[in-house]
Amino acid sequence: MPEAKPPTERTLSEEEVVRLIQSLAGSGDGELLVGIGDDAAVLSVQARELVVTTDLLVEGVHFDLGFISPYDLGGRAMAANLSDLAGMGAKPRWGFLSLGLPPKPQAAFIGELVRGLVEFGRRFGLTLAGGDTVRSPQVLINLCLVGQADPAKPALRSGARPGDAVCVSGNLGASAAGLAWLAGGGDPDDSGAREAVQAHLRPLPRVAAGRALAESGQVHAMMDLSDGLATDLFRLAQASGLGAKVEAAALPIAESTRDLAAGLGIDPLDWALRGGEDFELLFTCGPGQLELLSALLAETEPDLALTRVGSMTGEPGVWLHGVGEPRDIGLMGYDHFREEG
Repeated sequence: MPEAKPPTERTLSEEEVVRLIQSLAGSGDGELLVGIGDDAAVLSVQARELVVTTDLLVEGVHFDLGFISPYDLGGRAMAANLSDLAGMGAKPRWGFLSLGLPPKPQAAFIGELVRGLVEFGRRFGLTLAGGDTVRSPQVLINLCLVGQADPAKPALRSGARPGDAVCVSGNLGASAAGLAWLAGGGDPDDSGAREAVQAHLRPLPRVAAGRALAESGQVHAMMDLSDGLATDLFRLAQASGLGAKVEAAALPIAESTRDLAAGLGIDPLDWALRGGEDFELLFTCGPGQLELLSALLAETEPDLALTRVGSMTGEPGVWLHGVGEPRDIGLMGYDHFREEG
């Protein structure tokens, strides 16, 4: 009796990939006049300031399919881009997805990837409006998102003032802790690691908080935390023509992150400064506005804390205090082109 052959995954042609994405994306709102299925999208926008961001994720560089499901990968890709809009105080509106896929793309993989991406975007009011597909040696995900800034002006990195309080939302280092746990073969359902794993696989961009902060008129400079506090604060300080100092003891690091660091023999401070992909907000404001903005964050996103981690200075560089002699930590975070040694 011949052996039964295992069921084969259904694969798709390029046209079928586009049609699948189109069916999952839906038709959008009245301001999207033409969406997926034509040469380009047509948007109806009148007297509005638009904010545009794009991000490229590469298999083996930004994600490992051994650690993350296709559904979570789609949601995570969308979260990373939504976080850029959050850092500008913009309201998400439309997205454009370009996919690079290996030969014989599998229907199940694409369906789950796009479903995760579309569903996560819809949570924040975003409609997928177009994109492209191409054959690639590995999975590539490029998203371009369009947001709306009015009635507030977009929040920029360049408005910080000497003496400003440097603040962050939420906790730092949890995503790096989750990645370290997974990369070491840890169980993603382990009770002690679950919070960090979720922070890495299913990050939550601070869209509502970013918009509220921008509309408050009390934030001088803002951006999202994607490459680690050390690097992102350096970028904000440089754009503002200033420097900054950070107090090590003030950094908000969750107890579960500290516990994982202890178990892996890692300094949690390193994850908080360099780990990246926290997708929290980094912003500056007058010290007298801390109480008002803290209450605003808590009202916008319950249980979301504001923490002052330092101050803007007139001296160049980003300096860490409270760990012996002050040391310059600028650009210590993630860099695509740095040789790790």
